[in-house]
Amino acid sequence: MKKIFENIRLITAPNPSPMTQKGTNTYILGNQEGLCIIDPGPDNEQHYEQIKNIINKEKASHILVTHSHLDHSPLAIRISRDFSIPIFAHGKLEMARSSIMKKLLNSNLEIGGFEGLDTNFRPDYYLNDHQVINGFNWSIEVVHTPGHLADHLCFSVIDKNILFSGDIVMGWTSTLISPPDGDVGQYFNSLDKLLNRSDNVYLPGHGHQVEDAKTYVAKLKKHRMERENQILSILKIRPLNSYQIANKIYKNQPQPIIYAGSRNVFAHLINLLERNLICCDGAISPDNCFEFINK
Repeated sequence: MKKIFENIRLITAPNPSPMTQKGTNTYILGNQEGLCIIDPGPDNEQHYEQIKNIINKEKASHILVTHSHLDHSPLAIRISRDFSIPIFAHGKLEMARSSIMKKLLNSNLEIGGFEGLDTNFRPDYYLNDHQVINGFNWSIEVVHTPGHLADHLCFSVIDKNILFSGDIVMGWTSTLISPPDGDVGQYFNSLDKLLNRSDNVYLPGHGHQVEDAKTYVAKLKKHRMERENQILSILKIRPLNSYQIANKIYKNQPQPIIYAGSRNVFAHLINLLERNLICCDGAISPDNCFEFINK
């Protein structure tokens, strides 16, 4: 466990992978009179014991979950059950999906996705954008930031300019956007939303603490816009599917990275299709070819 601010401690779960870097960051906010556990993480015994040791010595009052992925939310259920601590989260994934993603799902198209989704997760309390949660000597504002996942939330520590950014902004790479729950349009909107806030230090779900957060978020947005232009440039040469495009962009990378890249590419393709910049040869699918529209 590492103390990173006066009333914030960090425990990193032992679940390293190409998608989680060193592991999932769990944060302990507050002091002995009323702790808030943010993103308890995966159902890992070693990680559970670390959190349990803290709860046994100090009083915990809240569990907050940024989003319902298996590396963030499962341990919340176990800790809540064992110590009678309520869980707070968005909790309404289906409702939070964008209209285009709902349309694709209702069309029963083979679009893939749902990687790492915690389908068993249910909070005790459902949170809304801008809602304020008050604890003992701490207050948090809820910030709805879909894009990585439709139910994704960030948590801003009021009067501290500190934001728990989950996976929408990570400290080591840009995030995975995998339809139907990942959405590039929502992602860009969430980045713009964060750019308009005053938070200047981000504590992410994976990777290191982010200083000068606005500059970092602006770089993430620029990166995604460059990726979009790269995809359009590739499609101007000839029609390709998402896997073929990903192999051109992420060549010489390990297969898990190429697969994740293909999901990001597919998310961009859906967004470009919605904006009438490209068309699809057949039903919308990562397997079908997309073609640039000359105007």
